[in-house]
Amino acid sequence: MPPLSIEELKRLIRKLEFNKTEPELLIDLVNKARREGEGERERLKRISIKSSNILELLKKEQLIYKIDSGAEKDELMRVPAGAVDGSFQIVGGLGRKWFAIYGVSQIVAEKGFTLNPMVKVDGNIEVIEAVDEGEAHRNAEILMMLGETKSIRKVAEIIASEKSYLLIDGPIIDPPVYAETEYISNRVNALRFCSENNVHVIGFVKRILGRNYMNFLASKFRNEINVSEFTNDLDLLAPGMYHLFKELSCPIYTCPISYDEGVNRADKLIETYKHYQKKGLSIYYSYYKPSLRGRIFRIELASFVQLDRKELLKEFHRIFVFINKVWTLPGFDEPLLITIAHNKCNVRRGAAETLYYEIITRALSEGGLPLWLET
Repeated sequence: MPPLSIEELKRLIRKLEFNKTEPELLIDLVNKARREGEGERERLKRISIKSSNILELLKKEQLIYKIDSGAEKDELMRVPAGAVDGSFQIVGGLGRKWFAIYGVSQIVAEKGFTLNPMVKVDGNIEVIEAVDEGEAHRNAEILMMLGETKSIRKVAEIIASEKSYLLIDGPIIDPPVYAETEYISNRVNALRFCSENNVHVIGFVKRILGRNYMNFLASKFRNEINVSEFTNDLDLLAPGMYHLFKELSCPIYTCPISYDEGVNRADKLIETYKHYQKKGLSIYYSYYKPSLRGRIFRIELASFVQLDRKELLKEFHRIFVFINKVWTLPGFDEPLLITIAHNKCNVRRGAAETLYYEIITRALSEGGLPLWLET
């Protein structure tokens, strides 16, 4: 029998867990799941039509752009580039002591595009005291982000030139609702260092959350569109951008806007953003669809100068040529720099648990056995 793939193993586990559930409970839940599915199917039909109409309006108002490499591609092929990413896992909990196992990667293409950029990976294990896993997870995330912030500065020191780009796998404000003063100062100082050395920091955001763009459209087209049935930006954009990509047959992106525009004032994220703003940082963003069946990403730009509409369009045009035409290989949706950075730093759950058992095996003694048995 050939070895099973990870997906096949997951399907097998799901089937086993399903079969272990009480039949009476399953019958009730399956019937409710079918009703929920029918209701969601009708909702998706409605929002698909509405989304397509909204995107057609945006195209008519020139708020949707195609990515055309033009003359910039050859120039951007030679532009120094880098990427940074981090990941972590939390294991343990014995005696309220947790182990944060994390890795941070630095990817450098000092002379421009290459299939073999320089790779550096740093890993560490930190001991965290926390009441529960949620608190431990939050503390571990901060430790990882501090390591990522240091890496941003290190990569910027290498690729600094007349103009270069540094990609972050994730948002520029990260964690999004963490507003500790010293942490924000460290992150802003690293981003300012990049700006002063002509390194343009780009956030490549894969998980789209929030309703900022939805609120922006509702405000701009107050009497023309109704966004009440959409739950978030992705809900609004996904069907419409799919149909628009099909019509135009090329990668597309939304008109870049400031983070301030359309933000929900009750959202905790805007409070965090204000702390960054007070230190001179502005963030601009656009939604980007690189392929017909691919995902939608949010592309963010960190800036310490205010950009007008013309400057913003020019800057994002270059960014999308750099991301899509230079660094995204045929058949892929993410730029190579981001893919390498993510894969090199990724701490997998199984690896973290194995490391934890190694720690416990070496630490365990006769005196510690009762405490171990409690877990």
